[in-house]
Amino acid sequence: MYRTVILLLTIFLAVPGVAEEIRLTPYQASYALYRGKLNIANTELSLDQSGRYWRWRQTSKAKGIYALFINKKLYAETTLLGPENQYRIHNILLTTDGDDDRFENARFDWNNRQIDIQYKNKRYTETMPGEVYNSHNIHLLSANMLNQNLQESEFYYYRRGKLVKSRLKRTGKSTLEINKKRIEVLVFEQTTEGSNSKYKYFYDPEKPLLPIKIERTKPEKKTTIMLLQSVEWR
Repeated sequence: MYRTVILLLTIFLAVPGVAEEIRLTPYQASYALYRGKLNIANTELSLDQSGRYWRWRQTSKAKGIYALFINKKLYAETTLLGPENQYRIHNILLTTDGDDDRFENARFDWNNRQIDIQYKNKRYTETMPGEVYNSHNIHLLSANMLNQNLQESEFYYYRRGKLVKSRLKRTGKSTLEINKKRIEVLVFEQTTEGSNSKYKYFYDPEKPLLPIKIERTKPEKKTTIMLLQSVEWR
């Protein structure tokens, strides 16, 4: 069960590519993480600027019965660097309290199109064949697709120390209820080569950098959902 809980918490911490014509805005958001109907964890997601750098930071902490099996906090950080509105990944960091085996770091060298990766106590390099996105800056891709009226985009996705081919599609509209308020949202669906999991991202079209809901489905598994509880724009 320990490994299952770790996997569920890291689903939304697996942490980009280029953002064009989209202005970044700092925020601090709180989410509830569900497995089926059970609230298994709380998650905090923030986007902040420090000089030339922008950082997405995310923490997750198990709650309820799941906290009996895992009381460690999971942390993920994606650093972006570049001229305004042309941001690319500079570094990705993932850690778990007190577990050195789960340390992961990836530094992106765009001049040489190389990624220096530390994963599972090994160090190696990967070549970037194209633009790269992950679970944080995929929100930039969604915003760009909306801005450019694109229905589909193919890209390379950084996940667990590797680059894999992935696809993001706009699939329509929906309505969500957040804190007793109904919100009209746009829906994007992601599929990734070599994985039978599907992700759906739900956005307010006026604020596409902030996911309202993220849903992961997998055959014969309970659906995992990250649902917005509150947000503070800075």
